[in-house]
This record gives sequence, C-alpha cells and structure tokens, in this order.
Amino acid sequence: MPGTLSTYVSLLFAAALILTCGIHSTAQAQTVPDSLQIIPPAVTDTLSNAAADTLREENSATDTDAQRRALIEQQQQSQGRNSGDPRQIPQSRQTDRQSVQDAVNFQARDSLTINLRGERIANLFGSGNVRHTSGELSSGNITLDLNMNQVEARAVSPEDTLSYPVLKQGGKDLRSTRILFNYETEKGKFEVAEIEVDDGYLIGTQVKNVSRTEVFVEDGIYSTCPPDHMYYYIRANRMKVVDEEEIFFTNARLYLLDIPYPLVFPFGYVPAGIDRRRSGLLEPTYLFQNSSARGLGLQNLGWFQYFNDYLTGQATVDVFTSGTFFSESRLQYRRTGSFNGNITLGYSSERGLEPTDLAFSETITRRIAITHDQQLNPFSNLSANINLRSADYFRRNSFDIDDRAETSSTSRISYRYSHPEGAFNFSASSNLNQQFSTNVTRLTGPETTFSMRQFSPFKSSTATGADERWYERISVNYRNNFRSQYNFTPLDRDSADVNWFQALLNPSLHREATGSDRHIQLGLIHRGDVSVSQIIPSQFLNVSGGFNMNEYWYPSSTRKRFNEETNRVENVQEPGFVTARDFSTSLSFSTTFYGISQMKIGSFEGLRHTVRPNVSFSYSPDFSEERWGFFREVQTDTLGNTRTYSIFEDEIFRGPSAGEQQTMTFGVSNIFETKRVRRDSTGEVKSANLRLIDNLSVSSSYNFAADSLNFSRVNVSLSSRVVEGIRFSAGANYSFYARNENGTEINRFIWQESNKILQPLSYNLSVSTNIRRGRAGRTRVTTPAYRPYDPFDQSFFNPIDSRFNYEPVQDFTSTFQMGLDFSYRWTYQFGQDARKSAVLNANNIRFNLTPKWSFSTRIGYDFIEGELTPSQFSLRRTMVCWDLSFQFNPFGEFQYYSFRLSLSGGQMQSLFQKLPGLNNLERSSAPGGRRPPRF
Repeated sequence: MPGTLSTYVSLLFAAALILTCGIHSTAQAQTVPDSLQIIPPAVTDTLSNAAADTLREENSATDTDAQRRALIEQQQQSQGRNSGDPRQIPQSRQTDRQSVQDAVNFQARDSLTINLRGERIANLFGSGNVRHTSGELSSGNITLDLNMNQVEARAVSPEDTLSYPVLKQGGKDLRSTRILFNYETEKGKFEVAEIEVDDGYLIGTQVKNVSRTEVFVEDGIYSTCPPDHMYYYIRANRMKVVDEEEIFFTNARLYLLDIPYPLVFPFGYVPAGIDRRRSGLLEPTYLFQNSSARGLGLQNLGWFQYFNDYLTGQATVDVFTSGTFFSESRLQYRRTGSFNGNITLGYSSERGLEPTDLAFSETITRRIAITHDQQLNPFSNLSANINLRSADYFRRNSFDIDDRAETSSTSRISYRYSHPEGAFNFSASSNLNQQFSTNVTRLTGPETTFSMRQFSPFKSSTATGADERWYERISVNYRNNFRSQYNFTPLDRDSADVNWFQALLNPSLHREATGSDRHIQLGLIHRGDVSVSQIIPSQFLNVSGGFNMNEYWYPSSTRKRFNEETNRVENVQEPGFVTARDFSTSLSFSTTFYGISQMKIGSFEGLRHTVRPNVSFSYSPDFSEERWGFFREVQTDTLGNTRTYSIFEDEIFRGPSAGEQQTMTFGVSNIFETKRVRRDSTGEVKSANLRLIDNLSVSSSYNFAADSLNFSRVNVSLSSRVVEGIRFSAGANYSFYARNENGTEINRFIWQESNKILQPLSYNLSVSTNIRRGRAGRTRVTTPAYRPYDPFDQSFFNPIDSRFNYEPVQDFTSTFQMGLDFSYRWTYQFGQDARKSAVLNANNIRFNLTPKWSFSTRIGYDFIEGELTPSQFSLRRTMVCWDLSFQFNPFGEFQYYSFRLSLSGGQMQSLFQKLPGLNNLERSSAPGGRRPPRF
C-alpha cells in the first residue's frame, strides 16, 4: 500500500502541474500497459453488435488491487537494483519513454485531464495524439481508457473536417467520424470511415476490424477514384477486406456517374493482383473509317484469357456496319530464362456492297505469324520469326503507317552455336522473302555457315610488339557456306494461277509458271584468307597484304545451245558434281598526317586538318581463259556470232569472274577540327574542341588490265555535327566518261565532249534533329470535386463555370518534343528528267495542350509531289479515374478516326472487363443514382 499511495500522490501532483501550466501548453504523458490483463477472445465476423461502445468482452478478467501491487513492487525492485550500480547513467525523460516498447504516449495541444479513481480515463482536448506500437491516433478530442487499453475519438461536427479522427497504421490512414480502437488487440469500430487499400479506397458507414488483416464493412463503397472524385464505384451491403488487398462483398451493385448498373451481384470478389492475372472482355474502341467497305464499327472487341503464369491468349474482332469484319487471335507463352514466343492468326472479310447488289464483292485476307526464341544452353540459341500473309492484309486491316507501307514479307528460322572455348562458330538458317508488288518469292535455306577462329601459325610465344617479325603477324582464317535456294518468278505476275508453295512441291508446276527448269539450287563455297599486317616496321606508314581463295562446289552446271528453229539461245542444266576456284591478292598502304593553322575567327582559335590517304593494289587473273575451263562459247544468231558465258552464271554463288583485274584503289578521308575559346568576366579561359567536319572522303579506282573504261565511279561522302543537335550527311556519285546516243558509256572522258569535268549520277542529302523544349516534371493541377447531375439545377449547363476565379491561374509550361528528318535524292536519267525526291518527316511530335490534354502526331510532306505523306494524330485526356483518347487521320486515301474511353485503375478496369456492355460505355448522368457518403 505505501508504494501504491506514493504513486497516486505523484500522479495527482503531475495533474495539478499540468493544469497550472495553462491551456495553450502541450501536455504529454505516458503509461505502461497492464501486463496481467487478459486478452479478450476473437470477435466473430458480424456487425450485429457494431453499435456497442466497447471492445472488451463480458468475460474478460478485471484488474485486481493485488495484481497492481505485485506489478508496482516488481518495478520498484528493478529500480532499486539499477540505482545501486555506480555505472548507471541518468537518462532523459524522453529517452526513458522510448525505452518501454509497449508504452502508450499521449499528448494534447489544449488540455489533458486524467481520472485516477477507479476507471483510469484520460481526456485529450485540442489536437490530441495517442501513439502506440499498433498505430497512431490523431483527433480534436480523444478519450483514453487505460484499464481497457482502448481509445475513442469523435469529430466535433461533420462540418469540422479538422477534427476528424485519423488512425495511422502501416503507413496508411483511416479517417472516420468516430473511432473506437483497442491498441492491444488491434480491434476497432469506425463510423463513416474511409480506408485506403491497395489500388483503391473503401468507404463504409460502419467498419469493424477484428485484426490487423481482417476488416468488415457495412454499407460499403469501393472505388479506385479518390473519395472526392468517385465517378464510379461498387456499393455493397456488406464487405470484407483481407490483408488490405482482397475484397469480398454481397448484394453489390455498380454505379457509373451515380447511375446504378442494371445488374445486382449476390456476391463478388476482387482478388489481389487482378491487374496482372485476369481473364475477361477487352475494351473496344469506337471507330469510323471513311470507306464504303467499312464505315462505323467497334475495334478490338474480344476476350483475354489468362491460363497460367506461362501461357496467355486473346481473341479480338473488328466489326463494321457494312458487314466487314476482321478477326485476330494471339497466343503468348514465356518461361523466364528458357523460351518465349507468340502465335498470331488473322482473318478478314471485306464487303463493299450488299450481297443482293450486282457489283457485290468480298475480299478475304489471311495471316499467320509465329515468333519463338529459345536458349537451348549457354552456347546455342534457336529463334524463329515467321510471317505469312496475303498481299494486302496490312493495307486493309492495319492502322499503323509502317505496316501499311510494307510491300514485302520476310520470315526467318535460325540456329546458332558457339564453341565453349571459341574454337569455331556454326549457324543454320532459312529465309523466305515475298515481294507482293512483283509476286516474286525467294526461299533460301537450309543455309549453314561454319567459321574457324583466326590463328597465326608462325606467332612466337615470347616475342611481342616491336620484337615481332613480319611473318609472325601472318594470320589465317577459314569459313564455308552451304546454301539451298528456290526462286519463284512467274511469267504472269499479276494473274498467276500457281502460287510459290504449289510450285515448290511440284517441279512441273514450277516449269509451267516460270518457264524455267531451275527448281531448287544447291551450292557450297569455301573461303580461305591469309593476311599480314605491318609488313614494314614503321610508325608513319602501315603496309598490309592479303591472299584470298574461294572454291565452289555445285551439283550441276549450265550449258547454252543455239536453237536454229526458234533462233534463240536455250539454257540446259547439266547434272554432275563440278568445282571451280578463284583467287586474288592485295597490297595496301595507309598513313595519317596533320595540317595546323593558327587562324582566329571570333571565339574560334586554330584549325587542325587530319588527312588519312590510302592506296591499295589488287590482282586476279582472267578466269574466262580456256585453260581454266569455267567459260564456254555459244552461237547467238544465224550469222555465226558468238559470245562467252560462264557455266556457273545461274548458280547460287555464281563463280569465277571474267576479265583480268589489276586494280589500284585510292581515296582520302579528312577531318576538320577547331577550338572554341570563351572567357568569362574574371578572365578565366574555357576551351573545348569542336569538329567542323566529322568525315569528308573521296574514293575511286583504276583498272590497268581493262582495255577501256579504266576508271570506276567517283564516290564522295560528307558528315558533320558542327551544330549541336543537328546531324548532317551528304553523298554524291560521278562518272568520268561520256555517253553515246543510247546512253551507254563510251571510252571518252566527259570533258572531251562537253564543258563538264565529271558527269553527276546521283546526289543525296540528309538532315535530322531532335527538338525538346519545356520544363521537366508535371504541373500539379487541382481537380474540382465531383458534381452529381441534378436535372432541376439549370446552373449545371451554365457556360461559365461557377468555380471560375476561385483559384488563380496556374503556371503551366508544356514540354514539347519532335524529331525532324529531311531527305533529298537526285538521280540522273539519260534523255529524261532526273528522278527527284524531297520529303520532310516530323516524327514523334508530342506536347501538352493543357496539363491534362496531350497531343501527339507524325506527319510528313513531299515537296516534289506537293502532298502530305500518310499521317496520324492523337489526342489524350487524363482524368482522375479515366483515360480518354481520340485518334484520327484526315488526309490521304486511308481516312479514319477512333474514340476510346477506359478506366485507369488496374483492379476496377479488370473487373469492368467481366461485365457485359461496360466497355467504353458513354452515358449521361441521371439523379437516380445514389451518392456515395461524404464526410
């Protein structure tokens, strides 16, 4: 009793001291929970007793005087032991409070009263705060019951939002007009409470949590919209929240703009992670295409199916009022670290008129696409990209500009293997290329490539650098390439009755369609290279040489015979294994020297000119000579004229070439640099190197063995980035020789026939840049609270917003980005006007019209044709809970526009996919909907 009496006296003294300090001082206190108090049993899953004002069960044990005396004596003994230790360091009161783990810390800004007789109740007034390991409660008024380990807080009035109780747990806030919470058991009751859960908000008139992980809600509302902007929500009589992620509900109804959805769900479930693992309806897009075969329609109407973590699928369809439809199905699979891919099947039926019309027609297009990538082991990989489609599949069904411009289709299957120690590499592939404009198809494969690692047979293990002999730098490389090829070039390219696949399987059909006996071609080529670098040990001149040899293996060769009856030369394929070989040698010289000038122009000081000339000589014999046996002669007409041909001219790798080559190739590349010098007000000098021209090169060649036209083309190229952010490149080709009346080059220089020094053949110019303007970061915009529609309130239709001028105009700086590409080409045509093209493309134009309206487009203009290139425009509006997008193309033959309105929240968006008729539903508000409760 003495210990208890002294404790009571101390608490009374503390209370008197608090009252003396004045009502504006901050009051603080702390209590240690009673460790002998019995924890009440779990609360059942019901809200029938939600109106009760206590969380303690009736059978809970009460605190006896003996239990309190035992606890106080135990604390005094512990303090006596600590006081006898000379090493004990006194601690501050704040540190002492924090040292107790389950301590209850409470304070109030206005005043604090404590009743120490029997009930041990503390009342906090004015910004009260109670902290415990289970959470933190803040409110205008708080009642703390130390005996029952519970707190209760109420709002002064619904209009006084500053006094609303807020319970913080695990970084999330729970707001309510009344909170009754037990900080030991973490059970509580809440009235008109707002709970923040993963990816959404939950509001209920009565809320009761039986543990940290389970919450029961009566008359609840769930939405991903903030409470002040609930444009859609689910309202249910009862809800249960588990782990702040999974939501179960009964007797639920969906509301859009306060309009009830016409279906009632007896029960429902919003699972965790639904945005990643879901199956349901896809959101379609309203579409109009300015074509008699399309018209109005819905795009992307379909179903997405989640099978498991490794397999998903979807099926979509576009339907139009004309009867045209387009269907596409896709199956995707993935196993991380092993393989991934997808399979796509497409089908469309386009109808221009009604079936009863005389000019009715129906166009069918199909597509199959397969992609697969698999890592078989660390050293081998298998990949496939198969694209088989009708010629106009993309032109009729795709809205992507690049897809619509494609005139060919390419498929490829490949396998690669690398030796673990790098000794060799092996690859096998097959390619299919279809040119729809010419109806030409080429199938290449199987094709294999084998290459050995380069090695130096004479390299010494001890000599390095300058000590190496020239022959130690000799390196040898070997590789081979096997290829099979099938070419399908029909005689009637626009109206061929036989397709390439039928001709591939049947040689007679191939001969009928193409008029050629060449069906499938096979060939193998071996390549061996011997090279040596730095033959002459010099730091100013680099001399290198090389020897190349090729060997060809074919299962057949070509023979030509003159048919006197038809007066034509006919090709005959002669079966039998044949080989051929050719070789060439080369010797090259290169060096680098510099020119420096001290000239000054403005802030630019000095000029450095880097010159890299190169000269190389190559030689190969004339393999058309009879001693090699690779060329034959054939009569070409009845007059007895003949010409020479190669027996390998129709083979895959051709064969040795005719004509001796004694060629000297020469060229020079140049780099121009300067230094930009800047001085600030203090006289400090800052300099930076600047390249005026990155590369200016000129090259040509001269063949000493040719009897005429010894000079080849002159090639000139230029590239520069002297202006920051702008890439500039240009090129030109010239000829030394004049032309006859047929446009054929003759062995006379152009300056001998005209006043030109060189004959220009082609020019090209390209300029590109990326433009970015505006301030980074997003402008914060305050969205007004949601206004429910009232048909009797005509101010709703007032052209002037009633909230106008309530807030100042916000500062807004839009970010702007754009890529500009300009290309110009000029090509010489004998006897005709030159062929020209000049196109300016503006790609990836993006900017914000307002903080929430964004605009993007890609557009181009053809200066030669004087018309716009195919373009696309897109508008996007980001709202609180919705995303609105509008895409259109007003130019050209392919004109359309599409409209899409979708939810931005992952869980609710997925849930909407399961409800029929909700995809992009556009409805006006009505007063029949029930408003969600507001605080």
